[in-house]
Amino acid sequence: MGSIVCPAEPYDTIVPVAVPDAARDVVPAPEMTVEGLWGLIQEQGLTSIDQLLPYLPDHFRTNFSLVEHTRATGQSNLEFPRVVLFGSDGHLLLNIGTKPDDPKYNLLDVAQLHEGSGRWEFSVFDFSSERPRLMRNDASCIECHGADNSRPVWGTNLDWPGVFGDNIAAGPQGEALDSRHLEQIHAIMAGDGKSSRFDFLEWRHEPLRRGGKRRIARHAFGAELILSNIAMGSATARGVFQRLRSENLQQFRQQRMALLYSYFARKGHLPWGEGNARLLGLAPDTSAEQAMDKLLAHMGVDTSEAFSVATLHLLEPAQTHWSMGRGDLYDLVALQVLDDLKREDAEVAAILAGRKVAEGVLGCPVTTGSVAEVVDFKMLHLFYLRGHARFLVHEQFYPLDLEDVYSRVFLPVAHPLLSYLGESLQIQASVPDGRGAG
Repeated sequence: MGSIVCPAEPYDTIVPVAVPDAARDVVPAPEMTVEGLWGLIQEQGLTSIDQLLPYLPDHFRTNFSLVEHTRATGQSNLEFPRVVLFGSDGHLLLNIGTKPDDPKYNLLDVAQLHEGSGRWEFSVFDFSSERPRLMRNDASCIECHGADNSRPVWGTNLDWPGVFGDNIAAGPQGEALDSRHLEQIHAIMAGDGKSSRFDFLEWRHEPLRRGGKRRIARHAFGAELILSNIAMGSATARGVFQRLRSENLQQFRQQRMALLYSYFARKGHLPWGEGNARLLGLAPDTSAEQAMDKLLAHMGVDTSEAFSVATLHLLEPAQTHWSMGRGDLYDLVALQVLDDLKREDAEVAAILAGRKVAEGVLGCPVTTGSVAEVVDFKMLHLFYLRGHARFLVHEQFYPLDLEDVYSRVFLPVAHPLLSYLGESLQIQASVPDGRGAG
């Protein structure tokens, strides 16, 4: 479509992703999990972080941010920023120190989302002695990341405190390089950085300017800080969804319609009163904004902890309104719930398939023809594409409105979907146990 390469249909990845492209890696990449990295360290006899870095795959060498002032453990400054690697999908995060006199210089902090359980693991690879050690789920991590609803910690859209590229000037442009960060990045790119740990990073070959964005290498869009939030946001929302399904599948299925109904209420799309709250099995004084939080809490997800990605758990006030740009974690959880429901509810599937859209993907009107296909498309790029496959696809094509869920998915079907959800919830409420099959 003009200068843009567009997918022909929702599941078209443009490039083949079934066959690994190991030739692009300097060395064969390890399995990017805590277990995979620990196995590599032991098999190769690695004794330092510096020895481990060359083994990391291409999408970790490109998807990174530099942090001047860290809120995590360890030290950093302008000359010796920490390097946060978020990969293509945010499921494994690494925090690397570059300041040689940092007491934690030889500690590699790692956060991993376990896909099956939806739980985050926060562990440390300790290279401070002759033999490396792996410390898993250290109790000290709870203070910042939380416990039962643990999550990563990262800045919200337009506000990434301490990160290179976070605009320090007042105004709406949050992602902009100041002169200090620009000069330091130029030095690192030229090989004049103060640490050899910068050497494995891959930079985009384009001029950087003061007030501009840094774009990551080999990405069709590339805006670094926006992509960091989308990667971490999609991983965090995936973890929440997996916990909802894995810990009480029957309850989750019973509550899917209530969750979607409360999501519309949160968006202000329906008149709200005591009757709505009672319909969802909530206290009459529950507000429209509180409804989805309370339903999730009944299912074991405390959003004040699980969604508060921009705050330190026990040290700062919780803020659930963490933003990726056009969307937040409520949007991404609701999208997954809707996708799950449409696979089992023929009426919901028909509503989504029956709503035709002229342009469900920004700039690519031929890619999707219905809201059902928009759901499939967003699920693919947000959740199903992982690791090297996601890297290869987004190197050629990246949907600029990927995280825009409400206006692209829910708003076009609001009237028929809300009508069906409301009628179904009324029927469920009339069942003696208070809930039907959902």
